Amino acid sequence: MRAVATSSARWSGPSLNSLRDLGGRPAALAKRPLWAGYLFVLTGNMSLFTFFAVAPTFRDELGITDFETSLLLTVAGAMVLALSVPFGFLADRLGRHRVAVAAAGFVTASAVWHALATDYWSLMAARAMAGVGFAGMLTAGIAWTASSVPPERRAKALGGVIPAAAVAALVGPLLGGQLTDLGGTELAYVVLALLSGLALAWVAICPAGETTRHPQPSRRELGRILRSAVVLTALALMLLAVLVDQMVSLLVPLQLDENGLSAGAIGAILAAGGVLWVLFALISVRFAERIVNLRGAGLVTLAIALPLIPLALSTSTAMQATGAISRGIVLGISFTIAFPLGALGAEAMGVGLATANGALMISSGLAMTLGPIGSERVADAIGQTWTYGGLAICAAVAGTLMLVASRSQRGNIASVAAAHRPRTT
Repeated sequence: MRAVATSSARWSGPSLNSLRDLGGRPAALAKRPLWAGYLFVLTGNMSLFTFFAVAPTFRDELGITDFETSLLLTVAGAMVLALSVPFGFLADRLGRHRVAVAAAGFVTASAVWHALATDYWSLMAARAMAGVGFAGMLTAGIAWTASSVPPERRAKALGGVIPAAAVAALVGPLLGGQLTDLGGTELAYVVLALLSGLALAWVAICPAGETTRHPQPSRRELGRILRSAVVLTALALMLLAVLVDQMVSLLVPLQLDENGLSAGAIGAILAAGGVLWVLFALISVRFAERIVNLRGAGLVTLAIALPLIPLALSTSTAMQATGAISRGIVLGISFTIAFPLGALGAEAMGVGLATANGALMISSGLAMTLGPIGSERVADAIGQTWTYGGLAICAAVAGTLMLVASRSQRGNIASVAAAHRPRTT
């Protein structure tokens, strides 16, 4: 496959040297594509996370079973797993901006459909549509957002999507729950539709940015890319981080409920972890150029084991709260490293950034699909101590292997990825 170089000369957006450059005098919205992309990331993730808060209300209103509710929770992950790579291919061939606009349209339409859902299958269709939009946001949307800045700033721009997603994970359930209490799920999703529509309009009026078209890699070439040190490290880190998030979000509230805590107290503990997630994601973005590498990935993968230790040692409220809150620190750093590491590493090997995003989302979609059901099943079979402990051991082993790889392959993302680039004739 012929590598297609990404040149700043082809970039048609405004000059944005850092995330701090976005202040100043009011300007045309079309000249703020980075902010538009971040708003799309925010609303796209709110569409995903709001449902966690309102799912019990839908269950009671529509008279569906717990198993059917779990299917509604996992369908978005299934869409991400199935569509991320195809959407990445499509975006790199047809244009990232076009597919990003279409994805924003799916997110907006799904919010409207949620508000109008009257039975289980119409709600399932709305959830599937939300998953389609989310997959497009993760691939084309983020690739278009990152391409709105010069190449040397893309690690920071890619890392910047993590604070936006973390804010959505924190605000979405709280806002959705409050609005549902005030006016039902219809009000919650009407508000979400308005926010998503604003993101759609803003993205649509922004310039398309880069016009470079990338050829679709063959299966063999894509396999080589996925096995490279950089991308494989990012995939492993992303998988572990999403599994930890899914496991803790499911199992800790159940345990705290058994310990006698109220729903409000449980929500406050999870919110505290969300605040740390946002804070440490912002700090990580500030130092993205220094930490987005194999060594940084290895260190944070080792750190993933730390919040799992108190969860494995005791079911007491203090230990469960400690693990749930402290996980926000490692998740904020983990996602900020994993996403630009894998995406820019794959791009350096000659594929388009949207395709690179899609490949990276394989692990995320897999964890999102299996995590909600698998965590509870495994915990019931072997107990929470071994469930948390086993995942901690996996993180420690993976982190050690990453650090070993970082010693044998020094250099920046592009140089390490280039060592794994397939030879061309």
